[in-house]
Amino acid sequence: MPGSDPTPSPEPRPGMKITPRTLSLPLLLLAACGYQGDPERFAQANTEELQKVAEELKETAEILRESAEELRLAAAEVREAARYRPAAGEMPAQTSGDDAASEASLELPMVQYAWDPNAGDASVSAELGGPGFTGEGWYSNFEFPAMGSADAVKGGKITMYVPDWPANIRQAGQDWNTAFNYRANDLCMSRLVSTHPITLEYYPVLATHWKISEDKMTYWYRINPDARWSDGSEVTAYDIHATWKLRTDPTLLEPSSVVTYGKMNEPEVLSKYMLKVTVNEESWKNFLYFSGMAILPAKDIESAGNPEDERGKAYLDEFNFKFTMSCGAYEVREEDINTGKSISIRRRDDWWAKDNPAFTGLNNIDEYRFIVVKDYNLAYEKLKKGEIDYYVVPKAEWWAKQIPELDQVKRGMIVPHKVFNDSPVGTAGMAINMSKAGLDDVRVRKALNHLNNRELKIEKLYYNEYVPLSSYYQGGLYQNPDNVLIEYDVEEAVRLLEEAGYSEFDDEGYRTKDGRRLRFTLTYRSKASERGLTMFQESCREAGVKIDLQLLTPASAWKNLRAKEFELMSTAWGALVFPNPETSYHSRYATEPDNNNVTGFANARVDELCAEYDQTYDVNRRIEIIQEVDGIVYNEYPYVLDHFGPAQRVAFWNKFSMPDFGALRFVDAEELMYTWWIDPEKEAALEAAKADPSKNLEKLPIENRFWQEWNAARRGR
Repeated sequence: MPGSDPTPSPEPRPGMKITPRTLSLPLLLLAACGYQGDPERFAQANTEELQKVAEELKETAEILRESAEELRLAAAEVREAARYRPAAGEMPAQTSGDDAASEASLELPMVQYAWDPNAGDASVSAELGGPGFTGEGWYSNFEFPAMGSADAVKGGKITMYVPDWPANIRQAGQDWNTAFNYRANDLCMSRLVSTHPITLEYYPVLATHWKISEDKMTYWYRINPDARWSDGSEVTAYDIHATWKLRTDPTLLEPSSVVTYGKMNEPEVLSKYMLKVTVNEESWKNFLYFSGMAILPAKDIESAGNPEDERGKAYLDEFNFKFTMSCGAYEVREEDINTGKSISIRRRDDWWAKDNPAFTGLNNIDEYRFIVVKDYNLAYEKLKKGEIDYYVVPKAEWWAKQIPELDQVKRGMIVPHKVFNDSPVGTAGMAINMSKAGLDDVRVRKALNHLNNRELKIEKLYYNEYVPLSSYYQGGLYQNPDNVLIEYDVEEAVRLLEEAGYSEFDDEGYRTKDGRRLRFTLTYRSKASERGLTMFQESCREAGVKIDLQLLTPASAWKNLRAKEFELMSTAWGALVFPNPETSYHSRYATEPDNNNVTGFANARVDELCAEYDQTYDVNRRIEIIQEVDGIVYNEYPYVLDHFGPAQRVAFWNKFSMPDFGALRFVDAEELMYTWWIDPEKEAALEAAKADPSKNLEKLPIENRFWQEWNAARRGR
């Protein structure tokens, strides 16, 4: 869910998801751009400068009013940016009249984040966040669209599967980013400030208020005095400080975390409720990263006797299969860890924010139980038997042919469900090592793209469940509108190859240049990929290109990809809600191993754009930058692009109810159920139908297009 830990980390192995948390939330990462000026500095500003700022904001508002859907996300971010520039002593306005009218027309119920200005330790002054703190001169966002339904009820259990037993159950450190740990991170941990999974605006979680200096190099956070750990103790600024110390400790063996949080200086604890952070490198991402850091308890990660310079190692040793205290709605208990077989995440009845209206309709399910099923085919069989409640459907054939014919589906017991939301689309296809002979020629790379008959594969192999990619930021605000869809065209491919000098043929009919055959090895990690890759191989043969297919283990494929020891490799990368082009396309990573620039892409203009992107607070300009990056990358052909799924496909047993929107706007298939609940009446009816083959249940709609309709309504304005 947006608001999860956005620590940038290596993008996932093929088949491993990435979300806004990996900014990790993915490397996830999730956030809106916006910064608040320090009220004291604004008070010192002269009248002329304030008038100039006001005129600039007025002009920005005019631009936003003239924009339609193409700036829908940018508008939210720009509203935030405007709010971060209050006049001295004033609280920022919540929304303009136009914004309020737009929000009202969306027919999404609003909720309020509740906080008590008189809560806290009386020994802490109001100025330092204690009782009487007013928030004057600070920013927060107390009203926003509900993320769940007021009709939701608490209770019940959902059983899902993970493909492997996790290497650990930690929330930081070496090899923490497993499928299970992402779920635990979402459900058990809290952040200072999160990004709303519908609007992408910031909203408070552990911090009630925040502010950013005029030069955008200093941040302040005010911690909610009501926030508690699972042992009942207060969440304080000391916990945030300790978490930062842990994440920047090299003995944690998580280099990306060290680099990311190393761009911030050691936080200064002003009081138990107030924290100050300075950064040593200006970037709009820094506030996002620090605000979205999953907070860990100081008393757990600063155990007595741990030397200061090895707290990372101590944490790795102590919490490998032990969970820290939780400040989120869920926890992992020792008794729920069945080594090698299953592990559960349980809802806390004593969560400090359980009655806060801001979280209405969330955290409904009592227990998320994850069983280890190493093969998705076996997991599918367990779904049919009722041993798994919820299943992400990986194969289009199953969706189109097998699932509709299941007796459980025909009787309404299992629901096939497809959600069309705005979850960002990643890159899928064949990565091209641009440093290898032959592949260093853009004409050859373009020719290979023309030899990939995507339309035929989509029709014959994928039952028209997919759509060809035409961008590295597909389907969103950042997609370059000038990208031309690459069509299957053998004649054009031949023309390009001959232009590149491959006009001679050897005795087997393959093209040559300077006596070298035009031949490449295409590696892949799953036999399920072979049919599509064989079609590509045959198309290449028609054009005189020799393709050798080589099946590798997932581990070997991943190692070779990171080491850039391949020619072509079938792979896929997840997408971020807010792009980070530097990690994949900056030239500084082109020749180095163990980074996300696996193709060796290097372009001077892209380098310039990456530098500008990190320093740009104007959202409209950031959109332009990514669109330009997309256009440059797209026309350099570092991938043989393939296809993407425009919707999330799942199947589940018919015991759940959900909000009208079905699932949150920016979540993927593994997270759709976060707003669902187990309906007691549906569950009882399901059990009755299991016991009586003559009973059928009401079939639910297969598709939910709420967000498509929502977007269309906004375009109409």
